Amino acid sequence: MNPGQRMAQRKRTHIRLADEQAAASRSNDFDLVSLVRPALPETRVNQRVLLTDFFGAPVSAPFFINAMTGGTNEATAINGALCRVARKTGIAMAFGSADIVSKDFSRLDGFLQARAENPDGPVLVNVNPTTPVESVRLLVDRLKPVALQIHVNAVQEAVMPEGDRDFRWMDGIKRLRQAMPVPVVVKEVGFGFDVASIGMLAQAGVDAVDVSGKGGTDFAAIENARSLAAGGADFSYLQGIGASTVQSLLNARLVTQLMRGRGSTSRMAHGADEQEATMPIVIASGGVRNPLDVLKCLAMGARWVGVSGRFLHILLSDGEEALERAIESWKSQLAMLLALYGAKRLPAAARIDWTLEPRLESYLRQMRALCGLE
Repeated sequence: MNPGQRMAQRKRTHIRLADEQAAASRSNDFDLVSLVRPALPETRVNQRVLLTDFFGAPVSAPFFINAMTGGTNEATAINGALCRVARKTGIAMAFGSADIVSKDFSRLDGFLQARAENPDGPVLVNVNPTTPVESVRLLVDRLKPVALQIHVNAVQEAVMPEGDRDFRWMDGIKRLRQAMPVPVVVKEVGFGFDVASIGMLAQAGVDAVDVSGKGGTDFAAIENARSLAAGGADFSYLQGIGASTVQSLLNARLVTQLMRGRGSTSRMAHGADEQEATMPIVIASGGVRNPLDVLKCLAMGARWVGVSGRFLHILLSDGEEALERAIESWKSQLAMLLALYGAKRLPAAARIDWTLEPRLESYLRQMRALCGLE
């Protein structure tokens, strides 16, 4: 079995295990965030308030279909369906990792077939930081994304039997950032972002950070299942490791405060070089289960919200038309929630007040102290 075939087999297993996780409704840190609701919101429900842009492209809602899979026949079918749903509902979508194209050029055809189902809609192309620049240029040239999504996944790689053991990725991120003609997003895969790493990316000039915290698909659990099935080590103690999406959003707010107060995040960025930094756009994903979770992300500072596991499960269990109906329902519900919480326009969602349950309050106090903000 060649490297491309092994990667394809792994991706098929990922789809199956991710769907099994998504089928189970779970609590997460979104349940520890409460939005302050006005009894007199003085608003009316209007779905047009959801209209916004996604890296400059018009979309019908601030949430999108986030990266799931790519590079296999099954993945092509899934991405084709997702592209059709995105086109019909007017939202953006991200392809799953296209690294496989750098190892097996023929795999590009699957991505092109899926892209043909939504040739003009906004999409993201996903690679890892070590993907050769020439391969990424080819993907960007052929798939015409509005932005490049670079995934970072140290925990997943550590548990993966055939995973990478070299996590020195900043040079690759900078190289791709400098070489690409489109904005660059750096995305975790379900383990969240700390203050220091967001600071490093701000100093590197990336355009957006997708915090992708724990609370949704757990790739440590997925890779551990694969490891045990192959007679490998048990990494079950790493399941649930990392920062939740809510904690990661709090971390991003702390980076913004550090930058406003000191003009640099280098103290929190592992000795990164002193230079002018701009806070990246914040994208929230990881464990988003319903439109209220979307609104909580927007209230806590995210510009856009990515959804993967929930949408994948609907597609695989109930079909393409069911997913289309679900997304349209999410849009209607989100418009209702904006009105319910007094937001007459989409940007006003960022001004909705929120409170945290004690565990998250304690986390925030500790992080503020570590950042020197107390």
